[in-house]
Amino acid sequence: MSDTAEKQARRLPPGSHGIPADLVARNQRERLIAAIAEGCAEGGYAETTVSAVAKRAGVSSLTFYEQFEGKRECMLAAHEELSGRLLEAIDRKAEAEDDPAAKARVALGTALQVFAADPPSARLLTVEVLAAGPQGVERHDAMVSAFAERLGCGWVPAAGLLALVGKLVAAGEAERLPALEEELLRVLE
Repeated sequence: MSDTAEKQARRLPPGSHGIPADLVARNQRERLIAAIAEGCAEGGYAETTVSAVAKRAGVSSLTFYEQFEGKRECMLAAHEELSGRLLEAIDRKAEAEDDPAAKARVALGTALQVFAADPPSARLLTVEVLAAGPQGVERHDAMVSAFAERLGCGWVPAAGLLALVGKLVAAGEAERLPALEEELLRVLE
């Protein structure tokens, strides 16, 4: 599905459609979260504006401010949502594994596949959130801790791995990530 078709599919029909207000608000919030990730991937957090995020999401600036106090709050909500999705995917895939080494392999492989499949989200999670001030740093640090726990390693190796992901994604090389699994597993040992 093309990006344009996918964006159109995410949008609800305009006007009176009988869809409950809470579902409309949830759909708008999801589109705003995707839009800030995409905007940050293109121009970085500092250059991403509320009006550009709203336009990309197909909502008004007023609707943006009904959902979020400002750009930072949207970024932090996006980080929380996207990191939650990443960790859920890891947990779902790794839950069948009893052996810690096998669990770490599955966790790393899943994370690398998720990052490679969605570079805008990967960049938001690993690079752009740090530009959101002290709260962004706190969110990043919490994600590193959760990631380290799932990999069965210390905080520093997990932070280094996420920094590498951010570097490759920012360089437009996200597709290389899954091929690095074996090498990264050796680093984590």
